[in-house]
Amino acid sequence: MIVFQNTRKKVVCHICGCQSSFFSPEGVSLREARCPECEATQRASDVAGVIIHTFLKNDTLPLFKTSLSLAYLKIYEAQSTGIIHDCLKNLPDYHCSEYFEDVKPGELHQKGILCQDLQKLTFSDNSFDLVITQDVFEHIQDPDKAFVEIYRVLKPGGFHIFTIPYHEGNKTLQRITIEDGKENHRYPPVYHGDPLREQGAPVFTDFGEDLISKLELQGFMTDSFLCGQWYNSHEIPTIRDETSYDTYLKYYNTNDLCRFFKYNSWVFRSQKPEKMVKNNA
Repeated sequence: MIVFQNTRKKVVCHICGCQSSFFSPEGVSLREARCPECEATQRASDVAGVIIHTFLKNDTLPLFKTSLSLAYLKIYEAQSTGIIHDCLKNLPDYHCSEYFEDVKPGELHQKGILCQDLQKLTFSDNSFDLVITQDVFEHIQDPDKAFVEIYRVLKPGGFHIFTIPYHEGNKTLQRITIEDGKENHRYPPVYHGDPLREQGAPVFTDFGEDLISKLELQGFMTDSFLCGQWYNSHEIPTIRDETSYDTYLKYYNTNDLCRFFKYNSWVFRSQKPEKMVKNNA
């Protein structure tokens, strides 16, 4: 684990370079606090910081000034909006996508946005130096399959830099399983806000402290960056019974989920090994 920065103090925004305290309304998750200059969330700034730390080796450089230094990379981001997208979108080998249920993966939506399903990417093997996903994997039916796909499309030595809502102190919980092609809700249904879907995006998985060991079994070498720690593990939301579900519904029905989903800011960095280790067993 690498401790990167802490938002309780004055920090550098890794998007614009502003040195200030991020702000958020009272009670709102500090992971979603915003830079007073560029309005990047703390989460986006932290992702940018890990990208810069990984490829440019200088933690003080802002992404919007250094993005051209990443022009040698082939990058795929699994979203077509956001401030990191805005910083990288003009690079010569930057690719982005969304998932549309009514569009075949690999084809364009009517708005010209590429559709990709992380569980069955249409890209060739060993294509990308960097894959970026931000709070996506909790919404995927089979996240293990998606991690395998990202491993496949990364070049040897390439990185997957990503965020998820991380449930410290708990093991990974599969909220929804697929049985005979149908969703089986093992726990009360939970949704996160989604600009593409009015109801929100269903949460299939609550990721816990066994995540890194699961990724290592798939061949990744994974680091975790604790970029901002504000909540104890017992404050991280777990929705497993009627009481916790009723509390969630109160915030969901008032469109105020950022006051409920309080997570610390973790960024994960998984690398595909440059050379495959032969198994002699």
